[in-house]
Amino acid sequence: MPSPRCARSRSVPFSCAVGAKQIAVCASDPLTETTGTLQYRFGRPAKVEMAYPPMTADWRELTRAGTLMFSGGGGAFIAFDKRPYRYVVYSAVGHGWASKAGVTVERFGKRVANLICTEGTGSELGPALFSAAGIKPFEGSFELP
Repeated sequence: MPSPRCARSRSVPFSCAVGAKQIAVCASDPLTETTGTLQYRFGRPAKVEMAYPPMTADWRELTRAGTLMFSGGGGAFIAFDKRPYRYVVYSAVGHGWASKAGVTVERFGKRVANLICTEGTGSELGPALFSAAGIKPFEGSFELP
């Protein structure tokens, strides 16, 4: 059965557990400015509940990324636009609150859910990945929950 985790032939720029479920951002290897794919995946270990965008879609048109600056830290996020929803996967570190990671779900621009990583967070989200993959910058604002 498929797993929300990425296949062995893929790189994993982000992954974590949210209780019994998992969040992953899977990337083809290699992922360059003009080639490869990127996909948000969510679900239980034995069942993918959501995989977006579809592998046949032009994911670069549906995906944006950005960085966050904080006193004593910073963060990065990648947003997958599935109108009217947007799924924003994030990781950050700040002075006084250690680290945060998870996915925020927005509907028509308003936060409707925030799933916080509970264990096993691995993140390579940041400017190096965004530039290498040719991901356009997020226009607007995103605030950590």
